[in-house]
Amino acid sequence: MPEETRVFIRSCIFAAVVATAYWFLSHDPIGTVLLAGFGVASFSLVFTLRRGRSRGAADTRAREAGIGARIADLVGTSERPGEDRPFEDERGRIPTGSIAPFLIGVAVAMAALGLIFGPWSVAAAVIPFLLGVREWLREVSAEIRALAEDEEQAASAERA
Repeated sequence: MPEETRVFIRSCIFAAVVATAYWFLSHDPIGTVLLAGFGVASFSLVFTLRRGRSRGAADTRAREAGIGARIADLVGTSERPGEDRPFEDERGRIPTGSIAPFLIGVAVAMAALGLIFGPWSVAAAVIPFLLGVREWLREVSAEIRALAEDEEQAASAERA
């Protein structure tokens, strides 16, 4: 089972436990329904992810057996060249940690507070926004350089 599915399973269990505890501690129907809705949404994502994986495996088996390829193509579940299959390929680089998304989030929150408290909050949001954008662009350029180096190493390994 891929990690993506396990994350949503854990989210579903967490939401069910918290919704139950919230109901018994507060007897608030609105909060309980929202927390239960979070659990149901997480469960539906688990169901969708698992169904997508099993459908892909069934299509592959049918294609290998020589039957159902036309039906799979008509339905749109057959693999096409260039199709993104995130659960099938576990290779690739994992991005490094960065404070840039946090800085940009702080800037957006400060700018939103400018609607309430006035334009000085928007002016103050410019500094963390620019710092976040600079850091994010620095991380992206480092990631692009690392990908280029990986491709060069793979190409040299294929030649050897």
